[in-house]
Amino acid sequence: MVSFLKEESVRCILPGVTLPLGKSGDYIVKLFKDKYDIDIDYLTQTKTLPVEGAFGSRVDQIIDVQRDSLEKFAEIKRSINALYVTEIVESNQQHIYNERVYLRYIQRTEKALLKEGKIAKEDTYQMTK
Repeated sequence: MVSFLKEESVRCILPGVTLPLGKSGDYIVKLFKDKYDIDIDYLTQTKTLPVEGAFGSRVDQIIDVQRDSLEKFAEIKRSINALYVTEIVESNQQHIYNERVYLRYIQRTEKALLKEGKIAKEDTYQMTK
């Protein structure tokens, strides 16, 4: 398991998950609490950029999993196809998100991984000028 001990929460993405019609992020918060006893904070819903393949134009949900729920989340993570933002950045997939989403929800993780030497400078998000 990835070590997140110093963080209060860990940013995650639920790829390809759309909210039911008329529901808000509170629906996902309640679902995780009731079904898995996992505490999360709902951040936003976003659509990926129109790139080729399965990653393009899909709807993703961005959440923060609270530290006290990380072990439980790790147990279900694969079955719900969730990804830690660190996994997205390490696999150079942060580019499928628009600049606003990158700046607000992904950039901090990318900077930390760059500083730790886990990603190369050429793999960072290229901002428009």
